[in-house]
Amino acid sequence: MENVKNFLLTAFLFMSTVCFSQQSANPLANTEWNGIANIPSPEEIIFKFSNGTIDLVFLGSVAEKMKYSLTDKETIKLFKIEGNSPCDSADKGSYKFVIKNDTLTFTNVEDPCMARQMAFYGNVYKKAATKTTSK
Repeated sequence: MENVKNFLLTAFLFMSTVCFSQQSANPLANTEWNGIANIPSPEEIIFKFSNGTIDLVFLGSVAEKMKYSLTDKETIKLFKIEGNSPCDSADKGSYKFVIKNDTLTFTNVEDPCMARQMAFYGNVYKKAATKTTSK
């Protein structure tokens, strides 16, 4: 009986560690950020991050959908899947990002799409309140 308890405790701790490390590996997953993007004039937008995709929401509709990956804990690579920007889907952008005090900023590392560079340039995004569902 003691061996079973030890096994279950070890399994629980291992699974908790795996789940936590996957969750903390991507601080952007399942978050929303509000702010201004220069598209091309300054407009209020929402970035909705899921695990691997970003929806750029403008006036209540998805204006751009992008895929993204984190190359390290502070660099994001992204490219357009569909949307209204002049960026080509082959144009992969690389940006440093910083999250501090519920604020997200991007700094261009390399991006062949000038429109995306200008959209992010100098802008700050505030983390949206987490939505909860009631039962």
